[in-house]
Amino acid sequence: MTDVTAGRLLPAGGLECDRERAQLLAQALAPGGSEFRVITLTGNPASKARPRFTKEGRTYKTDADTEAETRTAWQLRRVFRQPWTGNLALGAVFFRPDRQRIDVDNMLKHICDAGNGIAWVDDAQITAVYGVAELDVDNPRTVIVVARHVSSLDRSDVAPAPRARPGKAG
Repeated sequence: MTDVTAGRLLPAGGLECDRERAQLLAQALAPGGSEFRVITLTGNPASKARPRFTKEGRTYKTDADTEAETRTAWQLRRVFRQPWTGNLALGAVFFRPDRQRIDVDNMLKHICDAGNGIAWVDDAQITAVYGVAELDVDNPRTVIVVARHVSSLDRSDVAPAPRARPGKAG
């Protein structure tokens, strides 16, 4: 068995190491699993903004948050033909262009929300998660790994909503 350490999960190097990082991350999140997908999003990693409230007390998303989530969702659609069901593990390495303080959990939440209905049916299926922020001034990006995950907390009951049949009122 190989020792799994931060140095092993994140080998030194730039873009050329991303595929190796992703494979090691998939192995750490879902040991023994062979089915995983890797997505690399170029540019500054997006972060879920804090909830905003109307005067009536209802929550809403900012336009910037909605646009970032839509961009991420389109990238996920390129890799996932249909949402995966069952337990899933999500790993992400966020390569930031600067040292600005941004919470890793907010960047993960952005990915979780963008993947709903695209990469997974619902982010409640994610039973293992790993996120880390790194600095790469020249090549900011997000490397995402989604893998099948075995857990005693079975999420196989999370299934896609039935599609309405043509000609039927829904």
